[in-house]
Amino acid sequence: MTLSPPETQQCKAADDTSSAMLVWDLPLRLFHWGLVVSVFVSVGSAKTGVMFVHEKSGLTILGLVIFRLIWGFIGSPTARFSHFIKGPSAVFAVLRALFHKQSDTASGHSALGGWAVLALLGITLYLPLTGMVSSDDILYEGPLAFLLPDMMRTMTEFHHYGEKLLFILIALHLAAMAVYYLRLKKNLIPAMVTGRRRGATGIPATVSRAHNFGGLLLLCLCIGGAHLLALLSL
Repeated sequence: MTLSPPETQQCKAADDTSSAMLVWDLPLRLFHWGLVVSVFVSVGSAKTGVMFVHEKSGLTILGLVIFRLIWGFIGSPTARFSHFIKGPSAVFAVLRALFHKQSDTASGHSALGGWAVLALLGITLYLPLTGMVSSDDILYEGPLAFLLPDMMRTMTEFHHYGEKLLFILIALHLAAMAVYYLRLKKNLIPAMVTGRRRGATGIPATVSRAHNFGGLLLLCLCIGGAHLLALLSL
């Protein structure tokens, strides 16, 4: 029996979906987009002087990063640091492949992307930690500022320096995505939404339903625990 054009397109779409490998687990994807939203809210609330929202978004960022650090050891294969933290030779190999327009089909982060992940995690951990002991010298003090009253001004300056570094890293991250798209015709965004990428090779991010549920529970506990720090200043 000959299929009509619409039926042929539906079958092709189904084959594409079934052949797409799971490269990012659900807790990791929720972490990623939660961090994007929280950073956006944190920067916006700081610029508009809404410090209550700034504190809450900062604590959310802290909880998200703590989750990611833990998930880097117990998450799905592609989420683990051991999967994508490589030495200089692997990083240079990625750069050479990019220069020659050779697309990397391996699941998960590349060696270069792995170090970018660590840099972003580092700055998004640094900012809430310094923010908790900072002050705007007017109405707001971080929830842990009472622990280091003589260091508040210094920590506030450090916090502001970190903001500039955050902007630089975000710009580099966006630039890298643009290079992958323009040079390799590789859009990295859909996989972080659906978790799947067509043509991917290597280890999938498949985990059991219980493992996924445990990751979601851990994510909620880390965020909730971070927000409990605000109670220390009451």
